[in-house]
Amino acid sequence: MHFKRVAATAGALASIIVVSACSVDGTATRSPIDLDTGTFRTTLAAPAGDAKTDAEMAKVSALRLAEHVVFRTEIDPALTKFSMPTYPIAGPGGLKAVITGVDDLPVVKEKLRYGFSLAGSTPINDKSDKGLNHVVLVFADSAAATEAADVMSAQLIKDGTEDRRRSTTIPGMPAETRALSGATFDGGRMTAAFTPVGDKVIYTWTDAKTDARWTETAVRTAFEKQKALLEGMPPIDEDRRIDPTGIMRAMFPMESAGTLMANSVLVGRAAAHAVGNSSAAHAENQKNGVTEVAVGESVIYRAGGDEQAGNVLKGLADLSGDPTATKAGSPQDLPAALCSTGKSSTGEASAECSVAVGRYAAQVRTDDLKSAQQQISAQYELLKQL
Repeated sequence: MHFKRVAATAGALASIIVVSACSVDGTATRSPIDLDTGTFRTTLAAPAGDAKTDAEMAKVSALRLAEHVVFRTEIDPALTKFSMPTYPIAGPGGLKAVITGVDDLPVVKEKLRYGFSLAGSTPINDKSDKGLNHVVLVFADSAAATEAADVMSAQLIKDGTEDRRRSTTIPGMPAETRALSGATFDGGRMTAAFTPVGDKVIYTWTDAKTDARWTETAVRTAFEKQKALLEGMPPIDEDRRIDPTGIMRAMFPMESAGTLMANSVLVGRAAAHAVGNSSAAHAENQKNGVTEVAVGESVIYRAGGDEQAGNVLKGLADLSGDPTATKAGSPQDLPAALCSTGKSSTGEASAECSVAVGRYAAQVRTDDLKSAQQQISAQYELLKQL
């Protein structure tokens, strides 16, 4: 799943070519006759169908919950670096990488339904080195949520004895909040809080190397903004369809998705959580009428129309945010596809290509330019069939 440059600013490129079903270069001429699609499929996949198991439905519900989870940049605009764990929590097992040691607590094992976790930090070159993990968990009822807040906070204190964690209070937080603070491994400060709100628990962990006061402020801000979102949230839709509009039929799936955000359809705010500057990405999606994003090995955006899909493509192809990126050639007989090469976050070679077809825009990313060109050519053929 790749959300490398989805929040480009308007005007990043002077012009853009939007592909129609009958043209690749903007002229009314015949379609390409020699696209190189390699071994990638060019026919739509079967519909995703319904969530058949409780775990599958928990993931669907968790992604719908994500539409009502605060952005990291709404908590603090400086938290523009995406990090893990940012994903849907489809049951107790999903908490293992979020809150150590709580997935085996009886109330969690028996009463946790689903949740959503996001994480972020200030950029690597920021000396303040602030980080955050924010989670909303949905339990069977309010009694279970209240008990879970108590026992999870106690477990976090128990597991952090070497870091001198202790119970604390945070000014402005509700009486039912269970908060704790302590040291971090690098000599900084952490603050965390669990607050039950109806059948949900709002959990926020913050840490900072130099600004201990910020950790309390960020926890309080996260709670206040999250509570406001939950108060306006309608009941989670119980529709078991994984892909109601069928957009995933044109997506190249990720083979090992697990419980992560891959191989899913993200709607509304949920689509922006996987972008560092979530607030800017969401604003850009709203401006372009993006109603849903299918996420797999390829990422497909359903925009409000052809022109808006072109704007999405403009953002996907913007190289200004990546100093390693270099413009590359378009695929054979598909000049409307925009490609580039660069380095991944781990320093490995990468290549990506993007294209717009009608109201859809898509991006693929691999470690090889030829493969990316073939895949986007196949993606072009698939988008024509939606």
